Amino acid sequence: MTLTRWVGIAGLLAMNAPIYTRTAAAPSPALRSAEAAVSSSDMSRLGLDGATLRAVWRLALPVIGANLLVTLVNVVDVFFAGRLGSTEVAAVGLATSVRLLVLVVVMAISSGAMALAAQARGARDPDALSLIARQTVLVAVALGLVLTVAGLAFSGPVLGFLDASDDPRAAAIALPYLLVVFAGTVFTAVQIAGASLLQGAGDTVRPLLLSALATVANVLFTWLLVFGVGPFPALGVTGAAVGTVAARALAMAATLWVLARGHSVVSFGSGGWRPAWDTWRDVLAIGWPSGMQSLAYSGAGLLVMRIVTSTPSGSLGAAALAIGLQIESLAFMPGLAFAVAATSLVGRAVGAWQLDDAWRAAHAALAVGVAVMGLVALVLFVAAEPLVRFFDPSAHPTVLRDGVSYLRINALAQPVLAVFFVLSGGLRGAGDTRPPLIATIVGRWLVVLPLAWWWALGLGWGVVGVWWAFVAGLTVQAGIVAWRWRSATWPEIALRRSRLFRDHLSRVDEGARRAFLDQVRAPLMARPDASERVDAAGVHYRWAGGEERWRVEGSGLVRDATDGVEALRLEAGSRSGAVLP
Repeated sequence: MTLTRWVGIAGLLAMNAPIYTRTAAAPSPALRSAEAAVSSSDMSRLGLDGATLRAVWRLALPVIGANLLVTLVNVVDVFFAGRLGSTEVAAVGLATSVRLLVLVVVMAISSGAMALAAQARGARDPDALSLIARQTVLVAVALGLVLTVAGLAFSGPVLGFLDASDDPRAAAIALPYLLVVFAGTVFTAVQIAGASLLQGAGDTVRPLLLSALATVANVLFTWLLVFGVGPFPALGVTGAAVGTVAARALAMAATLWVLARGHSVVSFGSGGWRPAWDTWRDVLAIGWPSGMQSLAYSGAGLLVMRIVTSTPSGSLGAAALAIGLQIESLAFMPGLAFAVAATSLVGRAVGAWQLDDAWRAAHAALAVGVAVMGLVALVLFVAAEPLVRFFDPSAHPTVLRDGVSYLRINALAQPVLAVFFVLSGGLRGAGDTRPPLIATIVGRWLVVLPLAWWWALGLGWGVVGVWWAFVAGLTVQAGIVAWRWRSATWPEIALRRSRLFRDHLSRVDEGARRAFLDQVRAPLMARPDASERVDAAGVHYRWAGGEERWRVEGSGLVRDATDGVEALRLEAGSRSGAVLP
């Protein structure tokens, strides 16, 4: 047995809740046989079988590469601004703090798109998947335009409020940079939303290629426009913004081309582009907690920085924290990648109502994520000093000391961070995105901030108290999402967010609903060739050589008679079906 399979087994055994309770009559013999095969192996039950682990790795590895490229795009502007002067670097940093608003909007769209795409792929309903793709792009365009107007109108006043430096040139340089960035918000929103659609549906390779295109274009365009190479004008910091927006526009065009031409599992299909408000609501209902989570995290970070600068380390402690966060932004990549894998696999399993598969997929991603982040923690702990010196070769002794202590203390929390990331991703796949938001608010605002103030200033621990507060807060965050995952309420949440429930199952008796889910939906969708399509008339299942059509009648469900299939009623208030006369 490999090391990856052993790492994290103890934790998984502790949190491995019973599989979603079945309240209906016994399932079909085929389903009983499948469940018996699952229960025969602890490794399979925990998701540590070879097939599930390979599926996790296939999804996660390209995401790691794509995330690294996105990080590179984010540092290109700072890199080129550094060649112009310290004032220009300060201007980019000032503008970046305002650009966090873009991240909130993008997260609100991408999380909802990823979850819905995964569930539609699981139901094997290409029409629903195409509808989600078209409507997600429309949502991205609409919200991008709103943010563009707001950004163009309020960038100046916001920069004036944030800039407390002695050099007014920084805000003056940052303003045109920020106006250009906000003018291109639609490009960013659509490109990232499209990549999230692909990742949710299980295609993580094409987003990697699109990120590579954006990175190469960004470096090239920014270099040409910052320094005025050849016929291009030298626009300075504003050129960095133009280059970034141009690269995003190119990546957006490539993403739309992939979706339009049907080169992936997701395509626009042949449907219309009229807004489908139910789908808009679904995207935003799932996505808004993720956007607010980013805002809650960033807002707490600003207050933490204030506490750090109040310690004896002062601004040098803030510099150490900034370096530590830069290093951790790279260390986070594996955890975020396994979170995407969990979202896709759990979402697809929930879309097919194969809840055992959802449990196994999340546990596999969790085990591998904890193992990999454990290795990352080892690197951070052992190589803390060289890493700090790499980012700041001439580091002040205080910066070096505090930066090393930050990395070594937070290295202890990397496996815990994997738990938070991966299980948040699993919950996102089921559309249950509020618990990670609540965990972030509790962990960052109710744990980190009070403890950081008390330990750093009240007890006189200095910045080390802040570092330990980070560990405590993250442990609480991981505990909250682990509790939510183990509570097994997420299948019901996924069901109630679905069109199947909204249009049909919400109108039937609870007993008939459970009978349908356990005796009809789960066994039929366990067939690899089966598909589910929901429309106003009812629910349609098709597989090679057969089909079934179900509709609501009274407070129960009726299966229509077709060739080779007799009519059947799932009685209201009962747990079993009855053949219609």
